[in-house]
Amino acid sequence: MKLNIIITWSILMFFNSCKINDLDSELSGCNSDGLLENFITPDGENIFIYEDGKAYIEDNGLCTFILQYFDPNFLQNNYVTNALGTFLIVGSGELFPTKSNFIEDFENYTTFTDLFIISASDTNLYWSSFTLQSPAAPEVSDYNALKNCILEGTCTFIDNKIELVTDPSDASNKVLKFTSVAPTADMITAKSSISSSLNYYNKGSEVWFEADFYIESGVPFSLVDFENAYFDKRPGPRVVIRSNKIEFENKFGAKLNIDNNSGITINQNQWFTLKVHLKYSNKTDGIIELWQDGMPIISAIGVNLPTPNSIQNILEVGVSATSAGSILLFDNMRISETPF
Repeated sequence: MKLNIIITWSILMFFNSCKINDLDSELSGCNSDGLLENFITPDGENIFIYEDGKAYIEDNGLCTFILQYFDPNFLQNNYVTNALGTFLIVGSGELFPTKSNFIEDFENYTTFTDLFIISASDTNLYWSSFTLQSPAAPEVSDYNALKNCILEGTCTFIDNKIELVTDPSDASNKVLKFTSVAPTADMITAKSSISSSLNYYNKGSEVWFEADFYIESGVPFSLVDFENAYFDKRPGPRVVIRSNKIEFENKFGAKLNIDNNSGITINQNQWFTLKVHLKYSNKTDGIIELWQDGMPIISAIGVNLPTPNSIQNILEVGVSATSAGSILLFDNMRISETPF
């Protein structure tokens, strides 16, 4: 039986399902008691998030409940910290070590499915899931079913795929290849990515990430996402491509975007090394640094954590979002709590 370490979050949007006659659905203005975060969205909505995980919108003097943003017990329900470290609670109460430090070069695998943790004994592995969102598998239930049957060996890829291939610039090197077709007009995005749910970064934590990328065709929108699987819509910062430049954005809150003003661009059919340094904070003192091929392209401070209690437990890499058909190669990844 597979080890269930692939995080499935149950906190979904309740905009259409919340009861307006709930006792706490409408208040006369949002107050500061138990307040975690307050921000204005790009659409001008004034949002308040509280310690009980509930989110409200303040409008015309009323504070109206909109969704359960997170389960307030997500930490104790999913983690145990002791003298040996921090562990993820999996399966029927088994403990699996979190990994905020890992190196991956893909040389020790025979097939793509060898990357993924399937039992409690796979503590040498890091990757826990993959996503192939496409016109053939557009919904969560569709691409989860596809993932499961690929891991079980009962089906294969449809249109999007992930493969171990030979490096086009070095025949002795093995790399990971992500292929994604374009989404249809009724889809928000397409994906071909792998992820790990073993990270554990909280407020004040620092994360250093580095990897080599090679865009064979098309231009994906996002390459690296640092996410929280326990909060609605998996919020977190991510590295994106705009106008052929590596840039940074927050996938939450006021949607902070940081431009790359270095003039350094990316080219197809050419390896480039991306390095990221974040010091997590829900305030404006968070650190955001990016390098491309050793050259600094972004150095800024700002918010990069959704709330002060957020745990950024997911690393997603590959074609993690695209509006066009894309092929991306990936290699030599490392992630760490300490500089390298």
